[in-house]
Amino acid sequence: MTNMTENKGTADFKDFFALVVIPRLLVLTVAAGLLILPQNATTATMTMVSRIMIFSVYAMAYDILRGYIGVIHLGFALFIGGGAYFVGILFVNVGVSLQTLALAIAGVVIYSSVWAFIVGKITAKSGLLACAMITMAFGEIMRNVMERWRTVTNGLDGLTYRIPAPFNNRVFMYYASFVFLVVMAVLLYKFVTSPTGRVWQAVRENEQRAVFLGFDTNRARTIALMVAGISGGLAGIMFGLLNRFVNTDALNMQMTYNAMLYSLIGGSGTLFGAIVGSGVVIYFQNILLNLRSVHFIFERWLLFFGALYIVVVMFMPQGIMGFFYAWKETREQKARLRAGPAAGGR
Repeated sequence: MTNMTENKGTADFKDFFALVVIPRLLVLTVAAGLLILPQNATTATMTMVSRIMIFSVYAMAYDILRGYIGVIHLGFALFIGGGAYFVGILFVNVGVSLQTLALAIAGVVIYSSVWAFIVGKITAKSGLLACAMITMAFGEIMRNVMERWRTVTNGLDGLTYRIPAPFNNRVFMYYASFVFLVVMAVLLYKFVTSPTGRVWQAVRENEQRAVFLGFDTNRARTIALMVAGISGGLAGIMFGLLNRFVNTDALNMQMTYNAMLYSLIGGSGTLFGAIVGSGVVIYFQNILLNLRSVHFIFERWLLFFGALYIVVVMFMPQGIMGFFYAWKETREQKARLRAGPAAGGR
């Protein structure tokens, strides 16, 4: 009996260490590493990590739609691209100041809300495929407007602009990106774990059942679009501040595919998986681009991306974070099964 109790206590300790201590230590280690990174990193490294943090927010915003409410938005780039264009146009035509930046933030919130509301109303009665096609059309409309409005956007040549101090300092921009990621991750986590977030998941799993239970699924979908759109638009502002340049590439389909890829590799419907997916994909892409001078095959870096995606789909179809959560749930179930007989014996 004593040996059984000792074995159970050892197993419980191992579970606690594996499920609670190690993940928290890992998160704290990564956070500490990000905080001290600028002390020893090059400008290129800081820029890459800043890009990862900004695109993490963009991918989390997309995961709200794809992972939590089940909407496929193929024109999602209109938010990040719109945010980047908005801040750039204002800096060029109004002036380079923090007041202009504040005006850009307010404008992007309104812009994103209006687009999300329009898309939400139009796609409210549409099926999944129709919703994807309609949103893709909206994205292409926005890209064509920016391409042809040369007097304001400079067309395909893009828009170069100065940014206000202190954002023109790369170290400050790095820490601003870090704070932006933390704040947005907390806010989006609060959303997905709130009653509204539970309704989103109910709509994703079975919309008819959600309607039968009395939920307004169209309203829930519109709210999800607005939350995701505003988050994506704010990521666009940070993207514009980081690059100090924007062109129509920020509005093309590839930007939407990037968000989808980050979300799927990290784990769709896990929120924080978008951070992991963004880090893995962008870091992997950076390595491949640096290897182009070593061998010509690395010029075709998209082939390696395809291979990475195939590996993830084959061995971790639920994504990296989804795989971790599944493993965690299995360990917790085993712990509950061990606790059951012991509780019955007492």
